[in-house]
Amino acid sequence: MQPAEKLKREIARSYDSNPKGWNVFVGRDNRKFSQALISNGSNVWVLKEEIINPYKSVGLGVKLVDRLDSLKSAVPQEFGLRPLNQRQIRGLIDLTKKEKSPRDFLLGIMKSKPVSSGNITSPLILQGPIMSTENPLSLLSDKHRELDRKLNSELNRLLLRKYPQTVLPYL
Repeated sequence: MQPAEKLKREIARSYDSNPKGWNVFVGRDNRKFSQALISNGSNVWVLKEEIINPYKSVGLGVKLVDRLDSLKSAVPQEFGLRPLNQRQIRGLIDLTKKEKSPRDFLLGIMKSKPVSSGNITSPLILQGPIMSTENPLSLLSDKHRELDRKLNSELNRLLLRKYPQTVLPYL
């Protein structure tokens, strides 16, 4: 188990080295901890966090190295950063002026190849898709339920030590 911030930096480096084949699932568990399941095909990261305030979260996570091909079948489009060119930016502006739905326009952009963050020169990017599910960890196998319990326990212990106001009621 590692701090979520450290794993997020690892995920960003891994994405930048190869932006193809990514999937992102987010949701909340029964305790309302924020959860993320991020996969690039060969690795899966599981993050569990508590939002302390709008600018800070604290959490833990693990990196799994067993391939989870079942995640690929759950998402029709891979996650990525897709910069908009000038023509696409003008098209988006035109859509907002005409108050038309941007659905088909955005789906067209989603068909483009994702790029690493270092290759973005456009002032606008489309990020996603990020799939929302009630509990993303439920997409893992039954053997990962113990991992979920362990992450919950460790995050509760971390919060009690560093941010007791998030766990204990005010007196």
